[in-house]
Amino acid sequence: MYTGDHKTAKLSQTLITDALLTLLETVPFADISVSRLCQQAQVSRQTFYSLFGTKENVLLHALETSCCFEPAAQAGCRSACFKAFCKGYSHFVLENRHLLTLLVRNDMMHLLYEVQYARSMACDHFMPDVTGDDRVYLIDFIASGMNSIAKNFVLSGGQADEAFLERLMYRLFGGMYFISRPQEAT
Repeated sequence: MYTGDHKTAKLSQTLITDALLTLLETVPFADISVSRLCQQAQVSRQTFYSLFGTKENVLLHALETSCCFEPAAQAGCRSACFKAFCKGYSHFVLENRHLLTLLVRNDMMHLLYEVQYARSMACDHFMPDVTGDDRVYLIDFIASGMNSIAKNFVLSGGQADEAFLERLMYRLFGGMYFISRPQEAT
């Protein structure tokens, strides 16, 4: 996939990405041919293959450039960072519900996972003291959980608000559901 800064190439990437997202409104991903995508974007097939190579790469580009959540650098304790992380991802889900819906509808949520995993692994300030295999498993767990939250948000009709998603994430990732609760009187 093209990652340079040439203005014409960047414009063509935008045209192709916008065309694919437009087509996904009415046509399943599997039914969109490269020819149809190029026609919609008004670019040549050669341009498409030079810039992306595959339709999946177009979606990866959309996620990487315009809507992939990345944890912010936070000063302070891990608990404060964790709360900011939950709040940030909740906001991300609501802001990008349309694209997430297209991904779910086309069974392409694995692409969001791939981008979230790669971004989190490359993020120097996200869990910086966790290294080696522990980091691999931790980030896989977190990226998988983030992906499931976004998918279930869409599948449940997208009615949850940011506060609900933030609270849910905090409880899930914090292990709150594993803490035993006092038994209610019967």
